Amino acid sequence: MLWSWIIVFVGIAPWLALGGMILLTSRRVRLLSEASCDNHPLVSVICPARNEADELELAMRSRLSDSSNRLEFILIDDRSSDATGSIMDALAREDDRIRVVHNEDLPEGWLGKVYAQQRGLKLANGEWVLFSDSDVHLRPGLVSSAMAWAENQDADHVALIPRIEGGPFIMRACLSIMILVLTAGTRLWKANDDSADRAMGVGAFNLVRRSALEAAGGLEKIRMEIADDVGIGTIVRESGGRSRLALATDRLSVKWYRSTRDFLEGMEKGAAKAGGRFGLALRAVLLFLTTLVLLAPFVVLAFWAVLPPAVAVVACAGAAIAFTTSIVAALRFGLPWRWSLLLPLGLVLILFVGQRSMWLAFVRGGVRWRGDQLSLESTQDGEQVRI
Repeated sequence: MLWSWIIVFVGIAPWLALGGMILLTSRRVRLLSEASCDNHPLVSVICPARNEADELELAMRSRLSDSSNRLEFILIDDRSSDATGSIMDALAREDDRIRVVHNEDLPEGWLGKVYAQQRGLKLANGEWVLFSDSDVHLRPGLVSSAMAWAENQDADHVALIPRIEGGPFIMRACLSIMILVLTAGTRLWKANDDSADRAMGVGAFNLVRRSALEAAGGLEKIRMEIADDVGIGTIVRESGGRSRLALATDRLSVKWYRSTRDFLEGMEKGAAKAGGRFGLALRAVLLFLTTLVLLAPFVVLAFWAVLPPAVAVVACAGAAIAFTTSIVAALRFGLPWRWSLLLPLGLVLILFVGQRSMWLAFVRGGVRWRGDQLSLESTQDGEQVRI
């Protein structure tokens, strides 16, 4: 049964490669040290939010529990239709480190989130700026630790990876696969390599030296970059700055998506990186084929009763490698490892989510992100990050 041997070995090879990538990333992207720098320069924390009333107050209070006078907070209400703006105003009345901007318009040629960050940047007084999503929870002292590491590494940009909490079933079943895709697609193990041609950025925690950001062209350079977080790290490194990435899963967390609908809509923006309708169709085919390859050991095992014993044993080994890779990735990134036991289902769900995103973008001629409809042409014209 030559076909069964071919399927098994074709399916094992990518899992071995992914496992190697995860191990390499684990060696080079470490947990952030708890060392602190209490007398660091002023850091301006810029948090844009759009319709985040359900999580905003709790998340912001976690930041405000850090009593450091070396922090200022600039909250931007980005055209919200819920109570986001009023919650920001109430918080500002409680803590004089907070300033609030109510953004009601979006100029042509800007993405909403990036423009909100730009408005916050204009008000910032800090030598360093922390761009951070509004639904992120931080433990006191984390900014101080990040600043200490930046000083130790002589870095101009520091990004921290959070722990992802909660979320709908479909998202949690997909998370370990998404980590593997992120690791392979961004070559995450090279994030701290100064000779690499790319850098990483994280929306939860993107700390950048203001002078380095300005030297890189400022936020204007990524005004239409849908991966704005990675974009900041990329332009800083391209302009000669030093970028660093660490894990902070013990002190930084985010409730990424709170419902299945939010998750599906949030994943739609990924289609912007496909490169037009032809690129969307091509990536849809590649996603389908890649998923089949990764599922191969499990598919073969479904027919174990009619397989030669040697093939069944090798297929079992392939499935074990796949599960081990997924579990190690989950543990390394602070996720419950038990969700990795749903690996075959997660692959099927990732296929569905990815195909849905790409074909919706194909039909619409664009993607939806944070309530805005963006044409494929506009996102390609402003692209700084290629995955």
